Amino acid sequence: MMFAIRRHFTLLCAALGLLALAACQTTPPPKVQAHYNKAVDFSQYQSFSLTDTPELLLYDDATARYREQFDRAIIEALEKKGYQHVASGGDLFINYRAEVDNQLESFSNAIPITPDRYGYYHSWASLYGPLPQEREGGNTRITYTGALNIDVVDREKNQAIWQGVYQQKITSDQPDDRQRLIDSAVKDVLSNLPRR
Repeated sequence: MMFAIRRHFTLLCAALGLLALAACQTTPPPKVQAHYNKAVDFSQYQSFSLTDTPELLLYDDATARYREQFDRAIIEALEKKGYQHVASGGDLFINYRAEVDNQLESFSNAIPITPDRYGYYHSWASLYGPLPQEREGGNTRITYTGALNIDVVDREKNQAIWQGVYQQKITSDQPDDRQRLIDSAVKDVLSNLPRR
């Protein structure tokens, strides 16, 4: 009798433990990739300038606010790596594209859609694989996940020397959380950029 009670108690504890683990699941870590020209000596570059026209794909009217947050995060991350920010004409030109949220778009055809996103290297989409696609009758649907792409370009040669991609949602309803997510995404992407 005592053995049966212990056995049931052990099974109950194991089941509760599994439920607790399932409830504590967190979001998977972001996918971060970087590609760069390994023959380039990054110590030759001293300054950088940001693009005047970043591509921000947002699903609300907060474009200006997001741009300021991304600009600030990129400037801080690059300055920590030893590069100096200048308003224009820096040794490096920083171009970026951010898609901060998830969105589902439908098209009234059955032909797979290939995103037309090109950075200085090549298609941004190709760095983290094709976007997931599913067919439903006569529609092709593409689900976009948040992404941040940063190109670092040698201004004099007009040639990309480094590119980083971060793939995960980068938004929150809370302004403090939004800045934290943007700072974290930029830091993760630029962590692989060589110091000067």
